[in-house]
Amino acid sequence: MNLDMDEQRAGSGGGGSGWGSPSSDTVHTMIILIAVLFGLSNAVRAQDASFASLGTLLGESEPATHAVPNCVLAPEPVPTIRIVPEDVVQDTVREFQITTNRYAVRWTYTEAGARKWLAFHEAHEGQKVRTVVGDFETRPIVGMFRPMPPAFTNYAQWKEGWLKRRTDKFVGVSEDEAKAITAGLRRK
Repeated sequence: MNLDMDEQRAGSGGGGSGWGSPSSDTVHTMIILIAVLFGLSNAVRAQDASFASLGTLLGESEPATHAVPNCVLAPEPVPTIRIVPEDVVQDTVREFQITTNRYAVRWTYTEAGARKWLAFHEAHEGQKVRTVVGDFETRPIVGMFRPMPPAFTNYAQWKEGWLKRRTDKFVGVSEDEAKAITAGLRRK
């Protein structure tokens, strides 16, 4: 039995409309889906309006505009420290290459910059924090003190030693990020 292509596309029912054009059932289903979707959006608008009128009935001077909670939550703000040129001893800013495509930037804080950095990190211990230097911004990370015996076993020992050196660095950044960090640390 040899059917030509049009008969194969039409199927065995003989009355089908083939692959090129949708059947009346398909069109009918699509129309129903479109009507339902538009109907739901109007129902949500009507529900929002009914909540707004409820607010005015309860004596509110302004109707509620956000009575139906939004399903998309705004991201929580992340505590951010901004390191500016005034926080850094200018002649200590060093940028160097550590691998083919990775760089590091190292610097020493001024005494005021070190106090600012410590106060920020002590206030946000265990929270996600972000560091911004010029146009460079880290992703939020959880800052936590971790003892490193035998060098130091508690925070007070670490803090005492760090305040003598006051150094910091970004390691493993791209060349563009290293340049942005360096530019953000240096006075113009």
